[in-house]
Amino acid sequence: MRKTLFLVLMAMWLFVSNMQAQVKESPAPRYLSTQKKHTVTIQPTQWFNWGWRFDYEIRLNEGPGWLQVGPSFYWVTKESDSFSGNWNDTRKGFHEPFKNLKGGGLDINYKRYIDRRRGAYVAAGLSYTLLNIDYYGGRGVWKDYMEDGLPYHQYTYTVGTHTQTINRFGMSYYFGYQIPSVEIFILDLFCGISYRHAFSDKSMWRFDKVFSYGYNGAVPMVGVRFGIGVK
Repeated sequence: MRKTLFLVLMAMWLFVSNMQAQVKESPAPRYLSTQKKHTVTIQPTQWFNWGWRFDYEIRLNEGPGWLQVGPSFYWVTKESDSFSGNWNDTRKGFHEPFKNLKGGGLDINYKRYIDRRRGAYVAAGLSYTLLNIDYYGGRGVWKDYMEDGLPYHQYTYTVGTHTQTINRFGMSYYFGYQIPSVEIFILDLFCGISYRHAFSDKSMWRFDKVFSYGYNGAVPMVGVRFGIGVK
């Protein structure tokens, strides 16, 4: 009886020891081990649109879900020699013709890790952007005048300096992969799609090329973030 009890106790001890060793050897999920509770990143890809975007993220309930809040800022003045009286020529190409760009916005996304070991995630959210753009160009206006005692309305086109105000709303969905080079520094790669809808004065230049400020429709998202993790 004692021998049997001894063998049972030895078997239980070996089983528990083996389970403890496996738990110690198994790597912890990335969002619990290598990531901090807060991260702060910057997106260099926004510079192509004369903007700056900073993202602050906070982990929710010690799990794979994160809340991402990203304010963006636009403030630039272009050289005046890039604008001529012939505004129809200056609006060609990828960059829109404007003199001053001021504004800002806010992105709010929910981000969830889908790969506990490698840092892959999906994210979705909403955004709002308000922009004021000074440009030299045309604007269509209605003029009222009287002729032979009768009122007339005439649509004319005036050329000069105007300020276009754009209110843009967006929805985005994207995949990403976050690589912490060490415990603190972060490299985040992502791609996806964003749908944008902009409201502006239709009598002015709308800045509605693909990737421009007033574009309506779906645009691809490809970018990179650099940042740090904070406890």
